[in-house]
Amino acid sequence: MSFRDILNNTQKVKKITKVAFNALDEDDSGYLERKELIQILNNCADTLKIERPSSEEMDEILKELDENSDGKVSENEFQKLIEQVLGIMAKIEEK
Repeated sequence: MSFRDILNNTQKVKKITKVAFNALDEDDSGYLERKELIQILNNCADTLKIERPSSEEMDEILKELDENSDGKVSENEFQKLIEQVLGIMAKIEEK
């Protein structure tokens, strides 16, 4: 199954979102709070051997993901990020 096929399958996208979100929601609050996002992004940066995001960059990322400005990211808000990542992967795959 291609990334494009996954992206076009709403149920698959929701399932991927739920699994990823639950793995990242360490305190089981139903939201990704700033401290969880910082940990996630720092872990990604460390894995990729790139500089960790600054506090200002973290604020910008949270602002972009947090559509209702409640200071945390819901599963629905997180799904938009998953869709963006799948879209990028689909474009790369299609080249």
